[in-house]
Amino acid sequence: MSLKETLKQAKKIERQLEQQEKQSFSLGAVKPRNYLVLNPLLKKGGIHEKEDIDCVRKKRRRETKQNLRQTDWLSE
Repeated sequence: MSLKETLKQAKKIERQLEQQEKQSFSLGAVKPRNYLVLNPLLKKGGIHEKEDIDCVRKKRRRETKQNLRQTDWLSE
């Protein structure tokens, strides 16, 4: 295959890719974001929140890590 044929094939492939990109943009329209979903009143919380063993352990571990970060280790 000569250099000229290779360049022709490369241009042909580039044109095909450009056409595919144009078609994909026209097919998929971007939906607007639904900000109502982010409303805190629509989220779980309080009594309805899951209170299983894993959640309790995770919460306790997080609190312990925060307490350890707050301690001043150099003064002791």
